[in-house]
Amino acid sequence: MSKQQLELLNRAFKLLDSAVSPQDFTLILHFDESPSAEALQAGAKSAGERFGAAARIETPLDLEGFVNRSFDLRPGYPIKQALIGATLATRFHHVAADGLSAALWLGHQLGVAHGLTPPANSAELSLRRAKTSVRRSQFAYDRACDPLWTPARSTRTGKRRWTTFSFPATDLRQACRRKGGFTYSDLLAACTLEVYRRWNESHGQNGTRRVRPAKVGIWLPMNIRSRSFEGFGNGTSRVRLYARYAASASLVEKAREVRRQVSWTTEHGEWAVPEIPLFNQLPGWITGPLLRRYLNRPSVDMATGVFSHADRWAGRAAEAFEHVDRIECIGLLHPRQNLAINAATHQGQTWMTFTYDTGLLNAGEVDQLVEIYKQQIAVARDELL
Repeated sequence: MSKQQLELLNRAFKLLDSAVSPQDFTLILHFDESPSAEALQAGAKSAGERFGAAARIETPLDLEGFVNRSFDLRPGYPIKQALIGATLATRFHHVAADGLSAALWLGHQLGVAHGLTPPANSAELSLRRAKTSVRRSQFAYDRACDPLWTPARSTRTGKRRWTTFSFPATDLRQACRRKGGFTYSDLLAACTLEVYRRWNESHGQNGTRRVRPAKVGIWLPMNIRSRSFEGFGNGTSRVRLYARYAASASLVEKAREVRRQVSWTTEHGEWAVPEIPLFNQLPGWITGPLLRRYLNRPSVDMATGVFSHADRWAGRAAEAFEHVDRIECIGLLHPRQNLAINAATHQGQTWMTFTYDTGLLNAGEVDQLVEIYKQQIAVARDELL
């Protein structure tokens, strides 16, 4: 992929960044045995030199304040860290890194902090080229997806809050392999689609019972690196998946439909990043408003919400995470997306983090969304185990 395409991804996140839609994400690692602050600082320095992205470790009073503080890129630190007891929170600005880059950076830092030899992952980013490129999936609706229902009082604030729960993953993952036709990630994506569909259909349109079925979809990040675990930066594009199945279908059938869509959209290059030379040449004060206006058009399909699942660690980086016993992934929210569901599977557990804007949803409403997801996991166990 050309330099122009790489620069387009970086510039897009910088131009979309705003007080009500901050374009950074946070990984929170809870340790059973935390490295010292000095060891973590040494690891951060080494990772900064390795990947060209430095971090500064702080000791804030609380995590929520740290996560929601304005992210100032001017000092030259696209990564910010907070150490509170045995918890390490790391904010990555998307102008510099994607989720896999975050795992590479943290794996290097923790490896150094624990006295391990850091994995020799290349910092050079090379992206795949698409043989064909479609802008719209054949599974897309005739119009953009419905947004996630929020109360009429809703006003976006940019203040993020999150809730996390976990469940055993090993038996479900093995059952998915035995059943065949879909992966564990496909199953989790199907559960996410069901959360959005059931939530929207139960609340209706503008507080009234919905006459037509909800048209929901998920915004799924896709790693488009030439080498899966090599390269620091923005090596992630996206595809969109839709609830194109009968509501009465089994969850296994829904997971297979997700796999069918993933296979089609991967093969046909919905993830391809366009080359727009003019976009990189014009100043941000011109391209920023144009980009925001384009993406905020009702006809542009930003899906109903975000879903991602991290379940593989690069090479020896897995050793560095051995003392992590809980992971939380606080996602970023585009102005057209009201909820992000991010999963991480580690040491036989899957940790699900629901990120929401406090002006759009309250804790009680998010608890209801979480309960729907838990119900879907229970259904998966009944069907698969």
